[in-house]
Amino acid sequence: MLTHQRQDRLPGEIGSPQRSRLVFACIAGLLLVVVTHGRPTSELVLAAQSPAKTTDTSLAGCPARKPALRVAGHFNEEFTPHPAENRFASTQYTRLHQMPLFGADPQEENVNAAFGVAESWEFLPGAKGLNVTIREGLTFNNGDPITAEDVVFSINLSASDFAEDQVKATLKGIGVTAKVIDKRKVRIDFAKGAPTFVHEMSPLVFPIYVTSRKYHSDGVISQEAFDHFRKNPLAAGPYRVVDRQAQRFITLEAARKDPLLGCPVYSRIEIRNIGEFGTRFAQLRTGQLDIIEGSRDLLDRATSIGAKAATKPAAHMIGLYLFQTWHKHNVFHDERVRKAAAYAIDHKLIAKTIWRGAGVTPWGCTWPPSTEVSTSNPKYVEACGTPYPYDPDKARELLAAAGYSASRAPNIKLVYWGNYPEEADFAQAMQPMLEKVGFKVTIDPIDRAEYSRRRKSGEGYVDSILFFGPGGRITSLAGSYSVYGPTEHWGPKHDQDVVDALAAASRAGSLEEYTDATARLGKLVHERAYGPGFFASSSLWFVGKNVPDWGLDKSRGRAPLNLTALVTKR
Repeated sequence: MLTHQRQDRLPGEIGSPQRSRLVFACIAGLLLVVVTHGRPTSELVLAAQSPAKTTDTSLAGCPARKPALRVAGHFNEEFTPHPAENRFASTQYTRLHQMPLFGADPQEENVNAAFGVAESWEFLPGAKGLNVTIREGLTFNNGDPITAEDVVFSINLSASDFAEDQVKATLKGIGVTAKVIDKRKVRIDFAKGAPTFVHEMSPLVFPIYVTSRKYHSDGVISQEAFDHFRKNPLAAGPYRVVDRQAQRFITLEAARKDPLLGCPVYSRIEIRNIGEFGTRFAQLRTGQLDIIEGSRDLLDRATSIGAKAATKPAAHMIGLYLFQTWHKHNVFHDERVRKAAAYAIDHKLIAKTIWRGAGVTPWGCTWPPSTEVSTSNPKYVEACGTPYPYDPDKARELLAAAGYSASRAPNIKLVYWGNYPEEADFAQAMQPMLEKVGFKVTIDPIDRAEYSRRRKSGEGYVDSILFFGPGGRITSLAGSYSVYGPTEHWGPKHDQDVVDALAAASRAGSLEEYTDATARLGKLVHERAYGPGFFASSSLWFVGKNVPDWGLDKSRGRAPLNLTALVTKR
């Protein structure tokens, strides 16, 4: 779920609008040689790029804008402007400067063709592909038309080795290929059935954004091309990126009256990573921020200063992730030890104390989530609807059956990487619960780079528990590939039943087949304790009194925050 990390803005990268115009003017004056994808990157000479074509004049048709919207939270984000590098949480800002192939309404209640490049689509028999019709008249922000060639290129870009892990794993897992039929038609083929493909690849889950083939190095797909685009991005939306720094902030500026989302409501949007809640709250109180990621402990204090609370339902899934269990030296290779850990946790007490019982719904699978379309299938609800009960005696019994005792305790780590504000408190609460039943526990906070390194090593999470994940998505296939896929360095690739259930979900020829396969996957994950869940929790935001209610509680999208309905107006 990670993208390549860059800790600082590089010289010449996005900065002030004046600097951007200077860089773009210099690029436009170069004579460049174009090469095709597949040649060595040393031959790459980037194609002429012309973002200097302005569409600012279209803003004249929009109402007067509010000056700025300033948002802060615990965002462990690279804040990349490259559309194929974005993680699930990035939808909150990426949708504002990029255009998805398959659209969703601004409040993220469902897929809606009126808000995407695809004007319509038709599934092939057995959901083995799609015929997609491209909407006429759409352009990137430099005025270049969006073409069928751009759509095919963007699918290949998102499936490339340089794209974000989950989206590329999903596209490769389904076996997606695409070709141009004519100037308005694209055919997308799947090696397997994929009846949820449109939902999965929309802003509700993991959107494919349409990127200019010409602007992106004339179709070259390489790390060098990704790096160049990241420094000099081309927008396709009501806003554009004018500044950013990995792990720190991203700044958007009103750019045009968008043909899909309409007018930008604000002249400027600033999204900042401020991990310390006290700092965020102080800046909200003094009017330096407009929306902040909240704390359940201080809800009364927030309302006392005139702030309002806004929530995004089931934004997080709380439970245990037990990874890399194919290693026989991993204590969690033994199902009894995995179940012992699940029984050891008093999740009702944790929900009451750390989450204050607010926005919490019991759920027995850490993944797949409670928001899945498969909740329409009773088998899925039966599989994942009920968490393991708190039963320390049962936990001790299981550890003893696995050969452990007071003199031979299993040594484990509780690992977290600073992605969610409750993680440290959660780890501190679980440590004595696990030790009470016979585990020897070390709390192991790591950074994002180490998180990625341990995953890619294929053994960095041996004897480890992760316990916090994203939720809030209408289909879970991309996430299921990421956490349980046999080639993704995490899931139980030694358990053929899990591998088969995931394969069945990915090749389903109908929604009924998909929900049945997802129910089977959930049942295995829960019963064999690869991902025993505790509850789903909402995200919580404190909102300044001058910000109107924009219906965040209606969102069914995956990101913990959706801004589109607030910052755009048709």
